[in-house]
Amino acid sequence: MIYLSTILIFILIITLIAFFLYYFLLKNKRIFSTFSDADINNKIKENENFLKIYKNILQQVTDGIAVIDENKNIIFVNSSFRKNIRSGLSDNVNKFEFLTRNYELNNIINKIIENNDSNTIEKKISYFDKADEKIVSCKIFKINETKYFAVIIRDITYIQKIENIKSAFIQNISHEIKTPITAITGFIETLKNGALDNRETAIKFFNIIDHHAKRLNSLIDDLIVLTNIETGGASLKIEEIDPINIIENSLQLFESEIRAKNLKITKNLDDITFFSDFSKINQIIINMLQNSIKYTEHNGKISIDLYFETNSGVNNIIADLSETSIVWGTIDSNADNFLYISVEDTGIGVSYPNLLRLGERFFRVDSSHSTDPGGTGLGLAIIKHILKLLNGTAILQSSLGNGFTFTVLIPQTGISSLNSKDNNSIMPA
Repeated sequence: MIYLSTILIFILIITLIAFFLYYFLLKNKRIFSTFSDADINNKIKENENFLKIYKNILQQVTDGIAVIDENKNIIFVNSSFRKNIRSGLSDNVNKFEFLTRNYELNNIINKIIENNDSNTIEKKISYFDKADEKIVSCKIFKINETKYFAVIIRDITYIQKIENIKSAFIQNISHEIKTPITAITGFIETLKNGALDNRETAIKFFNIIDHHAKRLNSLIDDLIVLTNIETGGASLKIEEIDPINIIENSLQLFESEIRAKNLKITKNLDDITFFSDFSKINQIIINMLQNSIKYTEHNGKISIDLYFETNSGVNNIIADLSETSIVWGTIDSNADNFLYISVEDTGIGVSYPNLLRLGERFFRVDSSHSTDPGGTGLGLAIIKHILKLLNGTAILQSSLGNGFTFTVLIPQTGISSLNSKDNNSIMPA
């Protein structure tokens, strides 16, 4: 009886186990059945779509992004990566060292992978690409605990150039301001210590103080003009202008310098009137003449030409220029006529490397042939920016020891001319 009971209990246990196994398998079958092949395929497609979206977003990012494995195989690279750093010739390369031709970057990658470095490495890399210097900021790091590494490249060439300009500007302006202030305070101290009692000496020192005060004021005025033009604060006031009158008045400003150097001034000026901004044209002409008079030695010659030139004539002038000529701006192809002003001198001239730098703020040509002529070093920079405002063009021609020719071409947009020979006028558009 006991044996029978044991068998029945055993059968009951087996039955219960079988029931629970059946129930468990049936339940799991129902769970598994909820994920059909169609559902799984849809899920895969959904993930693939998300992956495409992420890749598309990464392709639009301006920073260059590359993902590589521990063997430097390329897993992903966006289009900006090739733009931001010099890359290989083929777009279908599989190895990172073939993708980029930058030794410094590849060397950093090699060290990080060899050391399995999990730290983020940031470094600036500079190199030349097609003769242009480029500077990029590189950020390289291992992606969490994976075997993959990310390389992010940002082109900071423009930002670095702006920073360099700011630094140079602060350095230059500090020097330009400090020089006259030092002179002024120095001579004032000398006058206070007894030089004031000697009238002749005192007048001499007061004249020097006055000179440096005017130089400082001129520097501030030039900076205000340049800043207004660069920041868009300068507006154009169009009115009828007589350029001959502007030239004659400008020459009177430098009458003492012209007489002291015994300079011969030759003028070939057409009787022209036109509509433009008087102050801007006046600044251009004054700075052109000042620059020429300043760098022309004793008994030298300065020739001034003024007339209207046609569009075809301007294009012929540009086409005939030598390779060492420098052109600021581009010719307005929509303009029919151009105001032509040229100042040519027999001065010390400018070497080609220095000719390339003319127009930079505070840049002065160093020459052993002349003493420091003074000035703010902003005159040509002001001309360059005013011409941009007027949609004009400048041509710079010179070589060391062979004089300097400065030509400006201002399109007739907003300009009216009256030729005294035929009385034909061109009214502003």
